[in-house]
Amino acid sequence: MLKAQTPTIPDAYFRDSFDALVQKAKIVLSHAYMVQQFVLETDTIPGWEGFPVKLYTYQTGNDLYTGKPKTGKVYLLNPSPEKLAIWVANACWVAKHSLDTAYTYRLLKWIDGQSNAQFPVKGVVYEDQYTKDFQEPYVFKDGVTVYIKDSTMWPKDKTCTPEQLDFYLRSTNEDIKPQTGQYARISSTTREDYKANGGTEDIGSKDDRKQQWLNVVRELYKKAWHSDHNELIEMWAKRHLE
Repeated sequence: MLKAQTPTIPDAYFRDSFDALVQKAKIVLSHAYMVQQFVLETDTIPGWEGFPVKLYTYQTGNDLYTGKPKTGKVYLLNPSPEKLAIWVANACWVAKHSLDTAYTYRLLKWIDGQSNAQFPVKGVVYEDQYTKDFQEPYVFKDGVTVYIKDSTMWPKDKTCTPEQLDFYLRSTNEDIKPQTGQYARISSTTREDYKANGGTEDIGSKDDRKQQWLNVVRELYKKAWHSDHNELIEMWAKRHLE
């Protein structure tokens, strides 16, 4: 069992309640739909050297328009149930000074709905975000949606070719537009959440979404990987957990 870095969480919580939170975290991670066919593990991805990033291929459900599944490829760095649980517990303790299930389970539910606790280091994430069963591809890098400069690399019919999938896996910041998506995995942390919690990097705003956000998210998630605290989750919890 993981232990909290800070002594403020009562020991009794780990004795009496933490295992139940771990079981809830397991349920969230069981929804990680991109964790299908394991291809390889690597610790040499630029910017992620030394971290056990795993490459998966996966199939979506049948697409609304094509009538068949679409194939995705993505590098993931997902937490274990224990790591996810301690991140959530500490976020609730930091934000609310409470470990009541009204907070811990609510935060886990939020993470489940936003990401299923999947952190895409690089690759394509298919989601039916706007139309049920219409599987649209989103390119991710460092846990954030990015946009490819070369429009010829974007699938016209929303189905990525094998060549496109491989390109997205090896793309760099030079291949993407200066403006990125708003939300950072795994809890949809925003630039505004970051700034409200003392963040000082020049990451822009929701209207000027600078690429520097990728570097900030990457470094905070890497820090969290070796910690019982995930500051990205704590930033979200401080502003939004009710």
